[in-house]
Amino acid sequence: MHSLNLYQSWNTTDPAWSVMDTSVDQIPPVSFFAATYLPNTRNFLIDGGTAIVRPNSKNQSTFYYDTLQDNWVKPTIKGDMPARRQQHTAVSDDQGRIWLWGGQSDMSTYGGPSIFYNTWTIINTQTWTVSNPQVQNSPSPRIDHTATMISNKYILIIGGVIYSHDVTDPTGQLTLNPVSMSSLLLFDIDNNRWINITAGGNIPAPRRGHSAVLSLDGKSVIVFGGGMPEDERTQMNDVFILELATMRWTAPSIKGVPPKPRRYHKAYLVDDFMLVTFGLSGDNTGFNDVNILSTSSWSWITQYTANVAWLSGNTSSTNGKVRSNTGNSTDYDPNSKVKENEHEVSTETRIKAGVIAGVVSGGVVILGGGIFLVLSVVIFKRKQNKSKKASNSNVVDPASIDQDSESTMTDFAYEHNSTIVQFQKPDNRSSIRFASQIEDGEHFYKPNAKTDE
Repeated sequence: MHSLNLYQSWNTTDPAWSVMDTSVDQIPPVSFFAATYLPNTRNFLIDGGTAIVRPNSKNQSTFYYDTLQDNWVKPTIKGDMPARRQQHTAVSDDQGRIWLWGGQSDMSTYGGPSIFYNTWTIINTQTWTVSNPQVQNSPSPRIDHTATMISNKYILIIGGVIYSHDVTDPTGQLTLNPVSMSSLLLFDIDNNRWINITAGGNIPAPRRGHSAVLSLDGKSVIVFGGGMPEDERTQMNDVFILELATMRWTAPSIKGVPPKPRRYHKAYLVDDFMLVTFGLSGDNTGFNDVNILSTSSWSWITQYTANVAWLSGNTSSTNGKVRSNTGNSTDYDPNSKVKENEHEVSTETRIKAGVIAGVVSGGVVILGGGIFLVLSVVIFKRKQNKSKKASNSNVVDPASIDQDSESTMTDFAYEHNSTIVQFQKPDNRSSIRFASQIEDGEHFYKPNAKTDE
């Protein structure tokens, strides 16, 4: 495992990596796992992934890393353990819950035939119990997608490939099919229901193994890269933005030299920097680089400048205006054992409380080796300033939304810092050749002959 120091400045030609002194016996070698921060701690959790397992193994595959003790912990999970799987997603909320969705089990995860998942598995990290809520009209199983938590109330699923009927196959066999980036899924946590969203604008090409991060103001999702669903050798290095208020895709004009095309990388926001690291090329060669996208100037840059004030929670700046001018020397020691409430999150949409203790490179396969890499980003707690909930009269009830398969979101709203944001009906333009249809709960695909671009 490797750690990247964010409290000092560095150049992408020589990033500030250090090797963590962790025993290889603490956790089995694994790849294609799901990872997220552990709620209300400085730790991060990984679940599942491809590993060397015995046939029909039921060994636990959920671990978390304690950044203060610098060791792996195998929590004692009560009751049924999460199903062993890979290529799924994990997101955390502010109630101490971790939400696992999608993925597949196969010979590399538990020794049996392939099983694809479309149900939620919730890990309560306060009691270490597991639940599997039943949800009506669940979408088709999916792998290599992204999941983004929005306002601790909704989980947005983007891209990937779905396990469904292939309309081009007269036998009607289930197979993995591409899904349009205009066909989004939103899970309403409070009402335990799925909502289908049709996004408009400059729609990205279908992709899998991409990254998606929520902007620091919580108003958009930034997507980078990924691989073509049906062509493993074709990777992408483009950037698209999904505006949550309108559910429209845009493609910003970006200066500088972009990273090499890749899939199964990881991306995280630190101040106004989006760090893109690791991943696989079209010939399945792993990357070990770190790339920096400035979201304030929309340019790929080579210099990371530490913003110690922002990392420590002493400023609300999210655009890099308040920065340390001391370079590698700072008065704040990121390795010191701070008290639990010394630094807290300033808003709900900034990088989560006490972490992100680990930015985990879940898709990196180390060929010929038995270890995986983890980008450990230690960000101490900052003051959490939650806004009061808007009155029920100001928020549209998601239960009132028509869930007809052909409908788009017209009046769905969510809270963000006491501001009501409306999803407006997007246009139907598409720059890709796939459009999704939903019939009786299954996803089918047909060429979209009506394209403007």
